[in-house]
Amino acid sequence: MSHSTARIATGQLDPLDQALVRHLQRDGRRSLTELAQALHVSHGTVRNRFDRLRRSGIITVAAIVDPAKVGFPTRVIMALNAGLGEQETIERALADLEEVSFVAAVAGRFDFIVEALFTSDAHLREFLVRKLSRIKGIQNTETLHVLTMGKRTWHWEIPRKRVKEETG
Repeated sequence: MSHSTARIATGQLDPLDQALVRHLQRDGRRSLTELAQALHVSHGTVRNRFDRLRRSGIITVAAIVDPAKVGFPTRVIMALNAGLGEQETIERALADLEEVSFVAAVAGRFDFIVEALFTSDAHLREFLVRKLSRIKGIQNTETLHVLTMGKRTWHWEIPRKRVKEETG
C-alpha cells in the first residue's frame, strides 16, 4: 500500500484532495480536465486522486432524487426501541424494507432512528400495520411525520478549521 493510499484509507485528506472534493460537491458532472484546470494540476493527477477517493469510499458518484417529485411525498422519521439480544436482527430487517431509506443504531433514549418514504398516509399505515409490526423484538416506536424539510443537503464539507488544526 502506497503512502497516499494509506493516508486516504485512514480518512486524512491533503489540501488537494479536499479541494477536489469541494469542486465535485459543487458540480459532480464537471470533467476531469475542467477540474484539473481549476486546481492547477494535471489531468492524470485529478484522475488518480478521483479514482482513489472513489475506491476508498470517501466519495460516491450518484444522482440525488427528490422523493416527493417522483411520487413519495410522505416522509417519516421513526424512533424504535428493541430488545438487546435482537438488535442486529432488527437492524437487518429494517434495512431490508423497501420503504426505509435510512437506518441508524443510536445511543440514548431509542435504539434506532429510521427514515422511510411513502406514497401516502395510507401507505404509511399499511407499512406500520403489515410490515413494521411483524418484526420480532421491536418493543415500541414513535413515528414523526415530516411536515417540511428546512434543509436537505448532500453537500457536507470537511470543516476547514479542524483540518488546519490537525495539519498545522
